Amino acid sequence: MTTIYIDESGYTGDDLYNPDQPFFTIASSLIDDEEAAAILRRCFPRYQGAEFKFGNIWKRDTHRNGLRSLSGEIPAIADRLFLYIIDKRFSLIVKMFDYLLEPIFTAGGYDYYGNGYARRYMNTIHRDLRRFGGESLYDETASRWDAFARAPKRDTMNALRTHLTQTANSTKHPISTVFTMLAEAARTFEISNPDLETFKDSSEIQLTAVVSTVVHWRQQRPEDFHVVHDESSNFLRQRDVWETILRDECEPGPVIMGDGTSVEFPLRVRSTTAVRSHDSAAVQLCDVIAGLGAKAALSFDERGKDPFVMELIQLGAGELTHNGVRPHQDYADEPMPRRTGPDMLDQMVSLLEPLHRRRGN
Repeated sequence: MTTIYIDESGYTGDDLYNPDQPFFTIASSLIDDEEAAAILRRCFPRYQGAEFKFGNIWKRDTHRNGLRSLSGEIPAIADRLFLYIIDKRFSLIVKMFDYLLEPIFTAGGYDYYGNGYARRYMNTIHRDLRRFGGESLYDETASRWDAFARAPKRDTMNALRTHLTQTANSTKHPISTVFTMLAEAARTFEISNPDLETFKDSSEIQLTAVVSTVVHWRQQRPEDFHVVHDESSNFLRQRDVWETILRDECEPGPVIMGDGTSVEFPLRVRSTTAVRSHDSAAVQLCDVIAGLGAKAALSFDERGKDPFVMELIQLGAGELTHNGVRPHQDYADEPMPRRTGPDMLDQMVSLLEPLHRRRGN
């Protein structure tokens, strides 16, 4: 059995529109406590804290220099590390399209998620919204959806729909076209969901990121897994969802992911253990990698380019394998595929069917 250690950085609950913590990262590692402790001691020989924490390392120049050493070691251990990065503001735009437009695409006979199309489509939306609408429009659109998602009720939906409609009427193609679709979709969503206050957990990212992390390792390795995480992480507040996804009696076979790749189910996680990070050097190493990943993501996003972080990337931190919910330069230059059978959403609903039955849905 292989142990996957995980820790996170930048989690702010359902507050995804958070300028102080714009990225959420989960670092995972197959490096055990003994080897992780040796790496940390070697890279940060002057560190005196009770446990290695990225926040403490980042604050002091004497410890920051150790990040250079760690970055230099990353290429040799990169195949046992994985970083999942969520750009929170971008994820708000993605979630708005998922909830408002995906049902309309599906009803029209299209497979929005087919062959990773949704990811390319959202890259295109991100590019065009910032290019033709500007940063302020991008920002306001994300904040309007965030306000509704955090407090789903009539007035926040009305504010969102007003913003979408006014933007559609005051801009030119392609922005006007996209916002016309969104405004109409918001109206349809409101009709289909008369009790808006039951629309909960749409801002969830933590459990999603942990599952995506396990999916990565399942795509790489065939053996059983044991997951070890910091006890301060609360992704298991949705333990029923976690256990339902991980159950062994689900239909075996490939399940398509949002990026167009597939993974064999069941995921073969045999156990999940929460530990005090103070007691696990492996979890502490993940904490440092997660914090470093958040700084690197900010620099690549150009919201906070840091010459020191760019140096770390050049020294070896750039060798980290990563995935996540972030815009890329891979655009949708082909028509949306037609639906020919169960899509990704159908497969996930099928996986969660036992949970729905228990809840009486």
